[in-house]
Amino acid sequence: MPKKVFAALLLVFLQTNVVLGQPAFVERMQLTTDAARIIVDTCLAFAAENDMVIGVAVVDPAGVLLDFHLMEGRGPTASETAILKARTAARWGQPTQALEDAVRSGGNQAPLWRNDFPQGGGLPIIIEGQVAGAVGVGGPGRQDECAQVGIDAALGLHSTSEQN
Repeated sequence: MPKKVFAALLLVFLQTNVVLGQPAFVERMQLTTDAARIIVDTCLAFAAENDMVIGVAVVDPAGVLLDFHLMEGRGPTASETAILKARTAARWGQPTQALEDAVRSGGNQAPLWRNDFPQGGGLPIIIEGQVAGAVGVGGPGRQDECAQVGIDAALGLHSTSEQN
């Protein structure tokens, strides 16, 4: 489609939505970089307390990296898996463990698309029903718990049941 035709159609669409009383743009929840830093720092503290050596990544709803840390002694695969788990959780809006379970059961192969990483350790951050970002933890140990502790700290929660 020529650029001029596309631009004209987009303009008509935007004007129509504004005329009908619908907003032309939608506001989305998104983590701040300060919240991402709280998540990373809390995950690192949890890992140290539990003898875990991890990589931890925090992404926005589009999967753009907001913050990241790889603990000394952890290999490069932990950094890649942390980032991929965070991006997968953000994209699908569900824990990567749930996606892993679906793939392993044969019930859903979709999470194998587009560089998704359906393995436990990635959690979406849900605020007011919207994905505001996600956390991924790469390395051995209690990865989901580590990610949840970070999310709870950033959201000011005291128990994991309050997040969703």
